[in-house]
Amino acid sequence: MSATERTGWRDQALSERHRLYGPNCPMVDLDWPVIEYDSGEVKALVECKCREPQQPNLKEANYRALASLANKAGIPFIIAFYSSVFWHYTVYPGNKLAEKSYTAGQAMTEIEFVTSLYRLRGREPEPDILLRLNHVRPAEVA
Repeated sequence: MSATERTGWRDQALSERHRLYGPNCPMVDLDWPVIEYDSGEVKALVECKCREPQQPNLKEANYRALASLANKAGIPFIIAFYSSVFWHYTVYPGNKLAEKSYTAGQAMTEIEFVTSLYRLRGREPEPDILLRLNHVRPAEVA
């Protein structure tokens, strides 16, 4: 039997219906997947999660499937936990290509994260963009 619904916030009917397809027809459980691109070219696959950061188990089938997709495309795959209280990120690389730009559990201000996204594109952010972003780390606010 397929795994049971764990979060309860997705479309329950589709989740239950898909279980009828059997254990050999799994689908990836995504929070908020995004494709970072530049001039129509994919630059990275990012799985965004709005919750407290936790070390993702990259051996889970969902992460393996996403890493496989990114590897076939020759792009970095990252898992980015974010907080919208005062914008900041904790990033985990999901494949070897992402390890070139990120370390596991890397805490980043919004400016640092956005700058890293620009660098994946071979670009630098404009100063006026950076002025609109959070530059304070969570520990500095408390």
